[in-house]
Amino acid sequence: MRQGHSIGRGIAAGLVAAGVGLLLSGCSLFGAPAAEPEAGDDAELTVALVPDPPGASEFYREQFDAFEEANPGITINVIENPAAQHVNAVELMFQQDEAPDVFRAQGAATLDLFHERGWVASLDDLVTDEFIARFPEGSMEPATSGLHRDGELVSVPLTWGDWGLTQPLIYNAEILAEYGYDGPPETWSELEEMARTITEGGGGQVYGFVPTATDGLGLYAFANTASPASVVNGIDLTKGGPLYEDDEIVELVDSWRQMQVDGVFEPGWESFDQAKTFTEFAAGRVAMYPGAAWHVAEIRKLSPEIEMELAAIPTPDSGRDGYVPRLSAFQPIWSMSSTTDHPEAALKLMDFLSSVEFYAAYYEKFGTLTASPSAWEEEASENPDQAALLEVSPELIRTAPNPQLQDNGGAQFWAASGSDANLSWSAAALQSIIGNVDYAPLAAQLTASMEALITESEGTEPDVRDAITFPDWDPLEDYVP
Repeated sequence: MRQGHSIGRGIAAGLVAAGVGLLLSGCSLFGAPAAEPEAGDDAELTVALVPDPPGASEFYREQFDAFEEANPGITINVIENPAAQHVNAVELMFQQDEAPDVFRAQGAATLDLFHERGWVASLDDLVTDEFIARFPEGSMEPATSGLHRDGELVSVPLTWGDWGLTQPLIYNAEILAEYGYDGPPETWSELEEMARTITEGGGGQVYGFVPTATDGLGLYAFANTASPASVVNGIDLTKGGPLYEDDEIVELVDSWRQMQVDGVFEPGWESFDQAKTFTEFAAGRVAMYPGAAWHVAEIRKLSPEIEMELAAIPTPDSGRDGYVPRLSAFQPIWSMSSTTDHPEAALKLMDFLSSVEFYAAYYEKFGTLTASPSAWEEEASENPDQAALLEVSPELIRTAPNPQLQDNGGAQFWAASGSDANLSWSAAALQSIIGNVDYAPLAAQLTASMEALITESEGTEPDVRDAITFPDWDPLEDYVP
């Protein structure tokens, strides 16, 4: 094991045949011959990442080994951080002048913070016709990509944008059929009735429904059918004000609180993470739950024969009022440090991490639809689970206004409201559901706090309320800036 390699080595078994052929023929992954390193060409790069999903540690080490093989003279050292600690760890590295050369940016809020501090490098040198062609048409427009700041590309994606947003109702068709249901629920009341029936008949062995995990994933999936985005930020974008006390949001929390009190949900879900939830589903102990797209492949690995089906999240009985908001084409994942001592080598690595070859290897390993459709579209069409995801995704997502991308004074407020734990709707909703606490006073307090933040923000941005108000937008249609 060479110095700096903390994870097992070996050429990536997941590389597609074309990529392996390039390596074996002495060519780099970028199409140019891999030249022998000259004096001064050596570069040792540090990559800070989060080792998820399961198996990611080995996968990234294999991929970086392949990159090193194609780029003699460049060595990749890996630092792994748990997801919950990663941003703080990277921030500390920058503050101590020990910044990684390449790192997981972990989403828009972190990228905003790091960009504001001057820690991320421009990647505009990557932007060629070939680079743009890797991604869906129009997805790399600076105003809507989610990867640009001040018109410059400063991050590259990992997964397909809608893949990360797709939150289907995952259900076990065999269990539903056993209790006389020939399909999934379409409304909240249907879901509650089915969940109660299955839990009662399950005798402590099978439960009708689980709210996923206490990270709010399941709650948001349901709330997004009832609110005109964005419940994550606690704002009704059609009115430019708080939505915590929206009638259907209140109805959702009260309904789930009563199901919790009545023992409808599987006991212990309050401590579940997402992996525990999909493991319980794969074991046949849960009939339905609101999941994430990446859960599907993990469930299939755990239970290849399970009669898993996907459906749109049930809507309020009064009808749908919203969708999961598509606020950008992609979520930023990988960024490059502006302080790297080896910008050319780091840029090569960024190119590799956004290459069709890397995306194809990631798809082959994890079954995840990556940012470049050409890496997976043929295989996905032949995979029943992934074909189902591609079919249900358009029923779940619509483009919504994004104040952070409008350049009209709302960006700072939007970032502040979304990152303030004291304004978290899911925290209040979970407090009500798990603790059997009346939601109404919690919602009223959140409303007052949000109004206070808006008022405070108006001190520096007098038009901030206008910047978060889009009265002409129909939340049931895609927003067009």
